[in-house]
Amino acid sequence: LLGLTMNIMDSENRVVLNVGGIRHETYKATLKKIPATRLSRLTEALANYDPILNEYFFDRHPGVFAQVLNYYRTGKLHYPTDVCGPLFEEELEFWGLDSNQVEPCCWMTYTQHRDTQETLAVLERLDLDTEKPTEEELARKFGYEDDYLKGTVSWWQHMKPQMWSLFDEPYSSNAAKIIGVISVFFICVSILSFCLKTHPDMRVPVIRNITVKTANGSTAWVLDKTQTNAHVAFFYIECVCNAWFTFEILVSSNL
Repeated sequence: LLGLTMNIMDSENRVVLNVGGIRHETYKATLKKIPATRLSRLTEALANYDPILNEYFFDRHPGVFAQVLNYYRTGKLHYPTDVCGPLFEEELEFWGLDSNQVEPCCWMTYTQHRDTQETLAVLERLDLDTEKPTEEELARKFGYEDDYLKGTVSWWQHMKPQMWSLFDEPYSSNAAKIIGVISVFFICVSILSFCLKTHPDMRVPVIRNITVKTANGSTAWVLDKTQTNAHVAFFYIECVCNAWFTFEILVSSNL
């Protein structure tokens, strides 16, 4: 009699969950381990409860639910490798679970889809950036939208988008590519000049004449190297590079 009573109590504490046609059976106490979730609030008054079959039906992914139910049982949430990341996140959101609770052993595999989505978003933005903007978009970007609508655009307002494309969008035209190559060339020359002018073989010694007295009382001239200076060619190279950099700054500041 005691065994029969215990079996009845055990059956009353069990709950059947039909998820996507797959029946799962567990204890009600197991579902209470994680509060404030969909499964922790199951009652027979819910519309998805079948009193004849004595089960709750959920039209959700059964493979993901197996890991969800295992999370209630063991307290460890693992990521099933046979489903994609967004689907797994969507299922967890439905069951009221936090995706950040995924175990460390599955975290790298689980977050790969996020990296992929970020990469695709960057590529999509790059594709959008390569599209040539309309005249109205350019007017809005450079602050002369009112003049554009009135039809009173000045020659400088016409030139600003073109100048901006030349110096800030190297792939917008062949001329912009040439400007980009020139900028890179001057940067490389400036760095190379800065490094070479410190090399001993690239420096010019400063020689001065010194009058000295010899042992027999006569005077003689002696050449003495006091210091070394960078070759004068480096000065002119730096002047040309700085002139180009100044020109770029002035153009960019006026756009």
